Amino acid sequence: MVKYYFLIFLFIIPFISFAQVVEEKIQIDTITETIQVIYRLEVPTTYYTKKIAVFAYDTSQVAIEKSYNRSGQNGLYKVYYPNGRLKIKTVFANNNINGEWTYYDQNGIIITKGNYVGGKKHGYWAYKSLKIYGRYWNGLKSWRWHKVDANKNKVKSTYKKGVLVRGEGFGDENISVSTVNSEAKDILDPKEDKELLNKEYEQAISFLKDNLVFKKALKAHFSKSKLKNVRQLKKYFFRGHFQFVIAPLEMNLGINTFIQESENGGIVVAKIDSILKNDTQLQTIFSKSKVAENNMLFKHSTKTSSTMAVYFSGIQQNLLRIDVLRFKEEVIKSDFKNRYASSEKEQRFEVLLYFDDEGVLKGAEYEEPQ
Repeated sequence: MVKYYFLIFLFIIPFISFAQVVEEKIQIDTITETIQVIYRLEVPTTYYTKKIAVFAYDTSQVAIEKSYNRSGQNGLYKVYYPNGRLKIKTVFANNNINGEWTYYDQNGIIITKGNYVGGKKHGYWAYKSLKIYGRYWNGLKSWRWHKVDANKNKVKSTYKKGVLVRGEGFGDENISVSTVNSEAKDILDPKEDKELLNKEYEQAISFLKDNLVFKKALKAHFSKSKLKNVRQLKKYFFRGHFQFVIAPLEMNLGINTFIQESENGGIVVAKIDSILKNDTQLQTIFSKSKVAENNMLFKHSTKTSSTMAVYFSGIQQNLLRIDVLRFKEEVIKSDFKNRYASSEKEQRFEVLLYFDDEGVLKGAEYEEPQ
């Protein structure tokens, strides 16, 4: 028996925000880098509107968090690495950085730390990666600056209003390009195909991650309505988001369960029912389609270490079959196909998604818990 849901508004909300890729410039001290992001729907509060952007190539990872009010950008500002670690943390006031500014490497170690007042460097700055330390006054180097050289000796220089008056000086304390660009996927190569993952798959991933009706059906399937099992499933959710790893391949998943339900008059979504009834070759098309590698699917996992794995089929006749499998252990990337083949029926939760001719997700069917 299959339980059916036809979702309209619950589909629209998660996906509108994943519509447009924006090139966002990130100021890292004296260097600007550009990353491609997609902004989610704004989150208004009493005094502020919070804006959250995710990486364009991995919509499961937050890239930027910032806040606005009537005066412009105000409040906490954060930029993240693709691995989820904090990259930049500072505070804005009236569209200018105004407060402590910290830049971290991908392991959480501070690279540079200093202070801004009204958008200008003002106060003590520590370029820890370069071992250079000193003070700014109204955006200009002032007073004594120190550098620890390769022999661990302190080299001193003195500045007055940005002018070197004593010592050899240290030039512009730019963060080295090699440090910034070491973030393997933080900056997309402009030559790369921007359509890293087709929009149907992107919508499906967002649906799996955030759709409330799907989460309810998933929990019911794997818990069998037992409280103890429901509690065990909590580890697969973080701040309400479903945590799963996606198999790096497109499988030939069958749709026989849904075809049988259609024959029994049980499919509620009219378009899905019509496709299942009228295309007599559909089961063959799905079950005999070639298994194809798709590493971009794996890269869009919400948690690669999760024991809850998601398998995608190719898209056939506007339909996408998905299997959600619960394993006891993590799956090695090269072993997804074999693990699926050896899995048992009770490990799987079958999902069938329907997209209209414009590629917009419109409906879903779920396997009912046994």
